[in-house]
Amino acid sequence: MDKKNYDGQLRRQCLSIPAMAEEQIAGLKKGLENTIPRDVLKKIRRVILTGCGDSYLAAKIAVPAFEKYAGAFGNKFTFERCIDVAKAFKCDPSQAESTLVVAISASGSAVRVSEALLRARHYGAKSLLLTNAPESSGAKAAEYTFIVNTPPFGEPGPGLRNYYASLAGAFALAAYMGEAKGLQPEGTVDKLFAAILEYTAEFAKYLPEMDDQAFQIAQAWQNMPAMEAIGDYTDWASAYFIAAKVVEVAGVLATTIDSENWCHVHYFASDRRNIGTVIVSTKEFNNFSRVKETLRTVEGIGRPAWLITTGTREDYEVGAGVEVCTVPKAPEGFEFIEPMLNHIPGSIMASYLAALHGEPYFRAADSIHRTSPYGHTLRTSAIESF
Repeated sequence: MDKKNYDGQLRRQCLSIPAMAEEQIAGLKKGLENTIPRDVLKKIRRVILTGCGDSYLAAKIAVPAFEKYAGAFGNKFTFERCIDVAKAFKCDPSQAESTLVVAISASGSAVRVSEALLRARHYGAKSLLLTNAPESSGAKAAEYTFIVNTPPFGEPGPGLRNYYASLAGAFALAAYMGEAKGLQPEGTVDKLFAAILEYTAEFAKYLPEMDDQAFQIAQAWQNMPAMEAIGDYTDWASAYFIAAKVVEVAGVLATTIDSENWCHVHYFASDRRNIGTVIVSTKEFNNFSRVKETLRTVEGIGRPAWLITTGTREDYEVGAGVEVCTVPKAPEGFEFIEPMLNHIPGSIMASYLAALHGEPYFRAADSIHRTSPYGHTLRTSAIESF
């Protein structure tokens, strides 16, 4: 079977990342020139990051960057589901000027994002939308915007390039805040951008082998009725991103869980030989021993498994029942940027899976998913009063 016959839009987006990186960084630099003023950031002590779908994952991944660059003197950084911010956020008036709600949304069109930003403003908190859409409803709802200026692509598809831009933008905002508050020296943002470009260029060297392996996995798993992805900490977000692409582009049910709760719950799924299992693991994380245990169990009960890791097969002591994809490490001191790219092998696999199925992304135009009058509420859901 020739993989050239199963090329897909999502795969092409994945492979385009190295070529777009420099232009994307230039776009972020432009966006920083017109974002929230530094004198406003100086007063911020609490940052709540949020978003919907992939953007929620970007919010989770961004927290370590904020802790690294601005985590001093009691500053607090959290990520929250957008529905929770939109419906339940409150802020004491005495803390409003020092609280910033950052919503991430490439399109800026999700109703919950606008509602979260409006709720933040209602309570006097500062609000910022990190987006690629300056004229969107979300941009109008926010007090400030950070426009990421993602280079155009003929096949926008399911958000791969936007995800890269959102993560790079969130990391940049964290470094920018550190500079503004005097916690980091001038030039910190530039060093971050240089590290992102270095990491992306290094990752590009691994792409041909990843592409071959992703096609092999897609072929082996193409008839499986379900898949799941396992990951902890920020690797959970990368695992979730992979599972989301499997659902969106291939239409296969996929779930995400952490390594501990997999052993508590998903271990008991009965159809074990027909559940493709992706494990995303950064070898250097403190959860390494637990992931090893979980992975041995996955292999031991006969689950088809694919490990995506900064380590090796030998590190995890797994046998031939586990396929292993090694991804490069980020430059020293910038390990937090690795989730920008460690989802790519799984995303390419999802692209091949959709092509093997002949499945249209986000389902066919005449499907119930596209024609139902009860669907498509992401942009039409009601914004309730506060």
